[in-house]
Amino acid sequence: MESVFDQYFYPDSICIVGASSKPKSLGYELTKSVKQYGYTGDLALVNPKADEILGFKCYPTISSIDYRIDLAIVMVPKQFVEETIKELIAKKTQAIILITAGFKETGEAGAEAEKRILQIIRDSNARLVGPNCMGIINALPSVKMNATFVAEEPKTGSMAFCSQSGAIGAAVLNSLRETDIRFGQFISVGNKADVNENDLLEYWQDCKDVSVITYYLESFVDGEKFIKYFIDDRITKPVIVLKGGRTSSGIKAASSHTGALGSSDKVVDAILTQFGIIRADDLNDMFNTAKGFEDFPTPKGNRVAVVTNAGGPAILTVDTLEKNNLALAELSPETKVKLKEIVHPEGSVNNPVDLLPGGIAEQFKAVNEILVQDENVDAVISVFVEPIMVKALPVIEGINDIKSEKPIFQVVMPLPEFWQEYRAESKTKRSLFRRPEDPAVVINNLLKFQNKKSNTGRIKSDESVNDFKLNEKPGKFLNPNEVAELCNHYKLPIVKDEIHSIQELNKREIHFPVVLKAVGEKIIHKTDLKGVVLNIKTKSDLIKTAEKMIWDFSSKNIQLDKFLIQPYLKTKFELLVGAFRDPSFGPMIMFGSGGKYVEYLDDTVMRSAYLTENDIDEMINSTKVGKIIQGVRGEESIDIKVVKSAIKNLAQMIVNHKEITEVDLNPLLVTSENKIFAVDVFPPGPKI
Repeated sequence: MESVFDQYFYPDSICIVGASSKPKSLGYELTKSVKQYGYTGDLALVNPKADEILGFKCYPTISSIDYRIDLAIVMVPKQFVEETIKELIAKKTQAIILITAGFKETGEAGAEAEKRILQIIRDSNARLVGPNCMGIINALPSVKMNATFVAEEPKTGSMAFCSQSGAIGAAVLNSLRETDIRFGQFISVGNKADVNENDLLEYWQDCKDVSVITYYLESFVDGEKFIKYFIDDRITKPVIVLKGGRTSSGIKAASSHTGALGSSDKVVDAILTQFGIIRADDLNDMFNTAKGFEDFPTPKGNRVAVVTNAGGPAILTVDTLEKNNLALAELSPETKVKLKEIVHPEGSVNNPVDLLPGGIAEQFKAVNEILVQDENVDAVISVFVEPIMVKALPVIEGINDIKSEKPIFQVVMPLPEFWQEYRAESKTKRSLFRRPEDPAVVINNLLKFQNKKSNTGRIKSDESVNDFKLNEKPGKFLNPNEVAELCNHYKLPIVKDEIHSIQELNKREIHFPVVLKAVGEKIIHKTDLKGVVLNIKTKSDLIKTAEKMIWDFSSKNIQLDKFLIQPYLKTKFELLVGAFRDPSFGPMIMFGSGGKYVEYLDDTVMRSAYLTENDIDEMINSTKVGKIIQGVRGEESIDIKVVKSAIKNLAQMIVNHKEITEVDLNPLLVTSENKIFAVDVFPPGPKI
C-alpha cells in the first residue's frame, strides 16, 4: 500500500504554488534548485503573472493544471494560504509542504490561522509539512529532487535527516562541499502542525533506501508515541537525535522531589539512553556517526589500536577513548615483532604506534594491516598529520584499500588543498574524520546500537486486571489512608502507621520510640514546615510535641488536621523511588539517594516507567547508593530484590493510572537490620 510519504519523497510531479520570476526571492530560488539538481519528474509552476519561469510553464491557477499533482509546495503570502490549500485538496493532492511563515511562531493570531489550516487538512485525506519550513530533498538518481531554497547538490547516501529548524537545515546543506555529508532524504518540518518526527520515524523504518535516521529536534510532539515504536521493537535502524534546548528550566509546578528533578533535558537523556537511541552532542557528532553506520563495519568489542605520525593528536585520540567507554588494545607480542620491522627505531611499537613525521604511505598501510590482524584489536584509528615531505592522498588511499572485517577510522589533518584533491582523485571516497577526537565518539555510538538491550519482560499497562480505582477530583492530593490503600495494592514496602487527632493520642496505647508527622491538605513537604519529629520516647513528650506543632502551624495559618504516628527506625541509608508523568514522554520512574538532601546529593537516575529487568538493574548500578547497598568495602548487601520490586511496582502503578501525576517513596529507609521501609509516601497527585 502506497504511503502519502512516497508522494513526498518519490513524486512523479511537483507543483510550486508561488513560484517567482524575481531572482533572490524564495519562490525563484526554490524553483532554480529543483531545475539545477535535475528533478526527473514533471514540474508545474503556479503564477498568474508569468507564462514561464526558468523554462518551466506557469499556470494561472491550480485547477488549470491538467495532470495529477503528487507533491505541492506552497510559497504564497500568508493571506492566500488557506484558499490555496483548499484548491490543492480539491485537486486531490495529498502531500503538501507549506514554506510560508508567519503562523504560531509569531503569536496568537498566527496560531489561530495555523489551527484553521490544520482543520482543513484533517477534514481531508491530505498531510501537511510545515508551515515555516524550507523544503525537501531526495538525492537518489532516479528522483534527483532538491526542493529547497538552498542551491547545493547533495551527494547520494542512505541517511535520512529531519530538521525542525530551517536555519539548521540550511546550514547543513550549505556545508555539504566541506563536510562530504551524503543524503538519501532530507525534510524540514518547521512548526510541525501536522507531519512530525513520529510520522517520519515510521516511514523511514520501512523505506528501503534509508539505513540511518537522523533528527535535529527542539521538541517532541508526542514523546510517548515516539518511544512506543521502540517498545514494540518496530525500529531496527539506527536513530540519531540532536536535541536543541538542553538548558530548559524544567517541569513547572512540580511538588515532589522526583517532579522537581525531572527537568526536560534529563528526561530526554534518560529516554534516549533507555531505548538505544543515539544522542549527539552537536551536528559534527551526528553526521560523523551517520557516516560511521554507512561506511564502516561495527567493531565486535571496545579494544582500539591507534597509529599516528604525531604525538599531540594521538594523545587527544587516547584521551577521548576512555571518555567513550573504549580501551587501548594490548598488542600481542607477535604484532610488536612485525611492527619493529616497519617502524623507525625512534618510533614506538606500543599502542599508540608512532611512525614519526617521516612515516610514508607504504608504512602506514603495512602497520594498519598488521593491527587489524591482531586478535586483541577490535578497531583501528589511524591519525595522519600531513608534513611537507609526505603527501596525504597516497596515505589515505592506501589504508582505504585494506580489506578487513575490522573498521579502520582515518583522521587526516592535511594541507588545505588536500580536500579538493581527495574529492577529485580518490577511488575509494571512504569517510574521513577531521579531528582526532571524532572516531572514538563514532565507535562508542556504533557499539551502543549493537549492544541494545532486549525488550523482554517490559512493563505494559495492566488496566484489564486492575481492580483499584482512584475516584478523586483532578488536582487533589490523596489523604494518608488513600495513599496506604493504594501502596498496599501495589505491594510497596510502606511502614505501618496510624492517624490520630490529639485527643486520640492521649487515649491510644503506643509502642515507643515513634515518629510524629503533621497531616493536612496543605502540608506537603513536612520537614520544611517542621512537621516531623523523630525518636519520641514517652507519651508525655508525644503530647507536648503535638501541642507545639498545633501552635506553630496555627501561627502560620496552616490547618493541621491530624497526626501520623510511625515506629522510629534506625536508619542506615535513605533511598528514593519516585515516579512522575512527563508532559511529552508520559510515565517516568526515578531511583537514587533519598532524604531531604536529594537535590543536593545529585545521585539519582531516571527512566521511562515502561521498564525491563535490565533497565532496573542499570538504574541501581548507575548510582553510588545503588552500588553501596549491594555491598562495597565490606558493607553487607541488603536484599536487593525488595528494592527492585519497589521500583517495578511503582512503575506499574503510574503506567496503570494515567490520573497520577507524581508520587515519591522518600525516604525509602534501609534500617540497621538491612530491612527496607517507605516511611514517607508523597501523595500520588495532583492528578491531571
